[in-house]
Amino acid sequence: MHFHLDAVQDIVGFAPTNVRPGEFFWALVRGLVTSDEPEFYKYVEQISNLFLNRCGVLQNAVYQFLVLIHGDSSAELYVNDFAVEVEILAKRDIEAQEVATDEDIADIRRLKFPGIQITDTDKLIYCFKVGWKFGLFLDLDCQERLDVDAAWMALGKLYRELSFQYVYEVLRSGTQFEEMMKHGWFPFIALLGWRYRALCEAYPDGFDFDKRIEGVVASFDRATVEQITARWWRKAVFLEKRELIEAGTNAFLRGDEEGYINCIKTLLPEAEGILRIRYFGDTGKGKDVSVRDLVQSIKEMGEAKSGSGYSLLLPVPFLDYLRDVVFAQFDLATGQIDLSRHSSSHGVAPASAYTRTRALQSILVLDQICYYL
Repeated sequence: MHFHLDAVQDIVGFAPTNVRPGEFFWALVRGLVTSDEPEFYKYVEQISNLFLNRCGVLQNAVYQFLVLIHGDSSAELYVNDFAVEVEILAKRDIEAQEVATDEDIADIRRLKFPGIQITDTDKLIYCFKVGWKFGLFLDLDCQERLDVDAAWMALGKLYRELSFQYVYEVLRSGTQFEEMMKHGWFPFIALLGWRYRALCEAYPDGFDFDKRIEGVVASFDRATVEQITARWWRKAVFLEKRELIEAGTNAFLRGDEEGYINCIKTLLPEAEGILRIRYFGDTGKGKDVSVRDLVQSIKEMGEAKSGSGYSLLLPVPFLDYLRDVVFAQFDLATGQIDLSRHSSSHGVAPASAYTRTRALQSILVLDQICYYL
């Protein structure tokens, strides 16, 4: 449904607090709001009164709407059946016209409306549904022209956060995220989808915990691992190390304790080697390069690739993961000897630490790094 309105009330923003006559106030002119926030309902009700009700649109039948307010105070209202495109970073090769699912999404960058003309003199309101929740985007700034691409990026961010809310909720929780990190888990791109959901759900209640974790680990069979590694050889630094890396992944696929030991012993040093080689290529520095330098560089690469510290690439949390888990220090005096690149290479990690889960995580670390390059 598309409605043209010849004249509408010019919205300059929303007042976030009560204001008396003669008082100054800050107006919300640009923002992202979800239906988890109480103010969402106040904003969307007023927008509905101004536009949807005027056009006779029944609120209960709406799952998305777009309002464009033009510089001449006319407006366009689009409801439900208009095209929406989402720019997605793919996990695998996807053929033209092939169905893509949540399992294929590595990241979401932009959301836009093909076929709908939007100019930099327009004001934009977009409300949409993802699952059982809504997102609302506003850009009503009358002082600056609409940055259309910035709006697409902001809409992509809102769509991403609603689509992968289970990831961001764990990050924001702090306690659960730290507990999962201690066990070597991270929202690796290869895990996103049902696997990471299953991990997140296993931690709060602890019911049948080991069996549920093992179910996720067991899902990484030969076909899945080979699908992951197929992406790696497109990166020169991975391709140069293919023989060494495949020795590690093949050891994991053997499915025995000796294989898991060999997998970890091979892949953790190779992960550091990839970071060092890339760092040398970027900076020319090969000596006196610390682990801190390396993890900082991978964070910067992730941010450059994603354009956002909290895209699904999660470069800022991944820096913490590399520092606190992959390259964690050990202390023989206190008995603090978690499995890491250092404890493994220095030969102080106990044999019991070389598990199937830890071996899989070493593969997932390499895969995450690959997305950053």
